[in-house]
Amino acid sequence: MNTYKQLINRHTGKNCFILGAGPSLHSNMQTPFFKSLHRYGIVIVVNSAVLADKKFDYWVSNDSLCRNWTWWKYVKKGKGIKVVRNSWRKFKKELDGFLYFKPRPTSEDIINSDDVGLCYCCSVASSIDLSIQMSCKKIFLLGLDHKIVQGKHHFWQFFKSPPRQLRPAQGPWQQQKSLFPIHLQSYNALKKFSKYKNCKIYNCNSNSNVEVFKKIKFKDVRKYILEKELGE
Repeated sequence: MNTYKQLINRHTGKNCFILGAGPSLHSNMQTPFFKSLHRYGIVIVVNSAVLADKKFDYWVSNDSLCRNWTWWKYVKKGKGIKVVRNSWRKFKKELDGFLYFKPRPTSEDIINSDDVGLCYCCSVASSIDLSIQMSCKKIFLLGLDHKIVQGKHHFWQFFKSPPRQLRPAQGPWQQQKSLFPIHLQSYNALKKFSKYKNCKIYNCNSNSNVEVFKKIKFKDVRKYILEKELGE
């Protein structure tokens, strides 16, 4: 069975760290705590965030153009579970062991808890949906910025040797930015879904442009993990 459904309720009560590819992830990577994330929960990396954690537990993507990047080799080599949208099936010969998900049948702003499928407007939304369905108790979002920092909109643009596109794989920033309103619709729906499933979601960048989830500083994440409710 190669469907994501086998993962439902797999991590009941655990913490989950979801790594997006925003510029704040680069500063997170410089901290000792970042290197210990696997001690405190499961780690889901989204698309190019594999460059931040090649020992990921899960890698999630909606975008089959990921195959056109130099970092794709790290996804293939990774021992974690890879979950992709069913539109990837056309490439199944090169996706041995990958799991597939169908997009939710509802629009981006609606989540029916009885539906089987994941949010589909972006890979971060798919990852959040997956972690809720895996029954994680607390979800910590890294690199969810929706903004440019020092002229950069991806964490790996700070690298001395950034990854390259082997074939056309990504549109310009303005094109990516134009999709953010749709992403926010999904985030709002996911926040409601998380409350229904008794799951808490934290955006670990207090300067993020995404206001949907409670924002905390990355340096305070460990406190939120160790304290049961933290006065909430």
